Amino acid sequence: MRKYFFVIFLICSGLCTAQQTYRTEAAEIIFDASTPLEDIYAVNEKVNMVLSDSGDMASLLLVKEFNFKKKLMQEHFNENYIESDKYPKAYFVGKIASFNPEQITEDPRPFELSGDLTMHGVTRPITTTVTLNRDGDSIVVETAFVVRTEDHKIKVPRLLFKKIAQEIQVQVTARLNRS
Repeated sequence: MRKYFFVIFLICSGLCTAQQTYRTEAAEIIFDASTPLEDIYAVNEKVNMVLSDSGDMASLLLVKEFNFKKKLMQEHFNENYIESDKYPKAYFVGKIASFNPEQITEDPRPFELSGDLTMHGVTRPITTTVTLNRDGDSIVVETAFVVRTEDHKIKVPRLLFKKIAQEIQVQVTARLNRS
């Protein structure tokens, strides 16, 4: 765990000193693990994200910051599934392919984003499309992808197998400002 924090710290520190960076501490991640039997939806609006002019991107979140409509569901998520006392943070470190900050305009433009997602103590590669556009001095980042519970060794009891989706829909939205 400390290794990943150190890696993100180094990336962020290097990004800040070597080139122009954009960052936020208020990116939003929404996940949806709903099934026809249960509505499971949570939001975390306290996600740290940084993007450099070279296209390097890093993100860090505290798992306990996910908020659910039902507090009991939030308690089960933290204690039984994601085990947030044991795995308190999730990380993403990656790169946007063919990134050039001069190409970012007010019109949204898709780019390929590849990197490593670490969650529940398991690191997996992920590739998705990220949409970027300028809004004043900010860069708006939007992406969506799927996380499979089994890929991150998140165990769902057989009794609840039909109530919790095995493929979690994840949406990320961020407004990054110059730092």
